[in-house]
This record gives sequence, C-alpha cells and structure tokens, in this order.
Amino acid sequence: AMTRYVAWLHAVNLGSHNKVSMAWLREAVADAGFADVATYLQSGNLVVSAATKDATEVARRVAAVIKEGRGLDVVVTTRSRAEIARVVTGNPMPEHVGEPTKLQVSFLTDKPVAEAVAELDADAFAPERFVIDGREIYLWLPNGAGRSKLATFPWVKRIGVAGTARNWRTVLAVLDLLDSGSR
Repeated sequence: AMTRYVAWLHAVNLGSHNKVSMAWLREAVADAGFADVATYLQSGNLVVSAATKDATEVARRVAAVIKEGRGLDVVVTTRSRAEIARVVTGNPMPEHVGEPTKLQVSFLTDKPVAEAVAELDADAFAPERFVIDGREIYLWLPNGAGRSKLATFPWVKRIGVAGTARNWRTVLAVLDLLDSGSR
C-alpha cells in the first residue's frame, strides 16, 4: 500500500539561489519511483505517494534527487497525510484561520530540545504568538511576515532544529493535494 507524503523543501526559489523548477522536480521524483506527484506554488511544496512507511527515507530520496539533478543541498522535511491532517485539526489558534497568510506553521526536521523550548519567552514577541507542538511551531504574525520578530528569530540556534514555514492557506492546499491521488 502507498502512503501519501508532503516533502517541504527549505529555502528554494527565494531570490537567485537554490533555483529548483517545480516542473523539473515533478518529473525527476516520478523518475525516481514516486507516484501521484504534485506540487503547489513555486516554493517547494511537493506531494508524492511512496511504498515506504518511513518518512525520513522519503526526505532522503527527494534530497538525493535534487542533489543529483541540480547539485543543490536542499533540506527536505516530510510529513505523512495523517500528520498534516493532525496539524490542521490540532491548530491551537483556530481564531486566526480567517487570516490564513498571517497564521503560519513551521515544520521542523526533528523534535526541538525541551530545555531550550522551556527557556523561550513567549511574551517577548507580543502581539505575535507562537505555540510549539511536537515537530511544529504555529506562528501568529498579525502584522505579516515581512517585519515579524518571530519570522526572523534564530530558531535553529535557540531550539537546535531547522524548520520551514508555510502559511495556513498553503497547509490547507497541501492537505487537499494529499487527499487527491491515492489515499
């Protein structure tokens, strides 16, 4: 049986570096044996079906395809369809879904260091808010991401893991893509 995954590519197609065409990516990962391949926007939102139950293997294989075909070392974070559904139903700030570009989710490569998370001062970012839940950080950026303190906060340095943020509209669009194709 196939499992449906999203592969979030970190920092692609921002400015002039890490250019990865989504058309090329779809073809390359299909050639590498993934099924029901789709992408959303140009910012590295890839949806695939794979025979493996190991999300880490999917991330590794997608990263290898990009390295081989484009010579780029791109960090790839994967979640299964079930995990993305949980992110949506588990949203701790449902009052903000009406402004989906200001509500973001940062998908982390791993669980953050608990001690480091405990040291973060949530009040320091008001009116912005964040909630860390497992391998996701939910971010509320009422003034948008452009001048946001949370968006520019050195998360990797502070919690020990990298993440890639997507706004709520993208998360919902990707869940739709995960629900098309094989279940």
